[in-house]
Amino acid sequence: MDFSVLKLKNYILLFVFTIPTYQKNCASNKNGSATKKFQLAKNDLPDPRTISSVLHSTLAHYNLMEETSGFRKFAKQKIYRNKCGLDYMNANKMEQDHPCVIKTIRQFFLNKPPPSNVPLKLDSNDAGNRSPGQTDVIMRLLKNQTKGFFVECGALDGEYMSNTIDLERKFGWSGILIEANPVTFKKLSARHRKAWTLPVCLSLEPFPTKVTFQMKVGDPGHSHIEGEAETLQEPGIPGVDPSLIEVQCFPFYSILLAVGVTQVDFLSLDVEGHELKILKTIPWRKLDIKTLTVEWDHIPEGQEALSSFMEANGFVKIGAFDFLWSKDVIFVQNQSTSKG
Repeated sequence: MDFSVLKLKNYILLFVFTIPTYQKNCASNKNGSATKKFQLAKNDLPDPRTISSVLHSTLAHYNLMEETSGFRKFAKQKIYRNKCGLDYMNANKMEQDHPCVIKTIRQFFLNKPPPSNVPLKLDSNDAGNRSPGQTDVIMRLLKNQTKGFFVECGALDGEYMSNTIDLERKFGWSGILIEANPVTFKKLSARHRKAWTLPVCLSLEPFPTKVTFQMKVGDPGHSHIEGEAETLQEPGIPGVDPSLIEVQCFPFYSILLAVGVTQVDFLSLDVEGHELKILKTIPWRKLDIKTLTVEWDHIPEGQEALSSFMEANGFVKIGAFDFLWSKDVIFVQNQSTSKG
């Protein structure tokens, strides 16, 4: 027999007999190490070394959703399996649907909604709309849809100027609330909103990043990412605003996968100038987003660039609106080009 053929057969036999042992080890890890829960102090950011340590013992194996060859997927999973930490993830631009990214979000950043019997804790219980006007337009477009799913990025404290609180308390919606300002996020967490919450920013790239972030004292709604990413938002005021802080960012798509949803009825995006960059990270063909409201007046590229991009990705521009303290463009999914 040809030596090369014999060598190949030996490799095949080695691979076949290795699989049961590998599965046994995985099961052992799942029943042992995976039961150890790492508990964070409330509102503390996790230490990257601790994340790496915990994920090494619990990291499950997923099928990546990107169109990559099976061999490349296997090779990348094998390389990253023992290097799943924030610093490594950021430095190596780990894919937005990589199992390490999804696992990290779920285990260290994602907060579950409270039980349904826990009441909201709002500053005011009056029935007046909290949204400056976006919610009214969206509900007309969706014909007062009930039990929908929203995502609000730039969620502030979950009540003031919220584009989603009335969807939740009047129409039975649930969703995801994202707020990068740690002071404002603490207030948001105390509201008991019936939504998943995350103290992160949306990444301006299709991979996780860590950025410098400017908190605003008098107007937390204008807190924003600073640094190399250009925006028309005003920088921090020395001696008035706090010093820059570091904030972890994850791609929008990664957060949806961590929650386990791909259909969104309403996306509210207000991040003080980085909206278009974030929208460009989204794999639109893999998601079903019905409506969006996007603040545009701090985007360096301007409203036309925003509208052109969204129209190219299957959305119709309903109009540009000057709401109270906000200038937004509202888009609805073009049903003639939507996925079947």
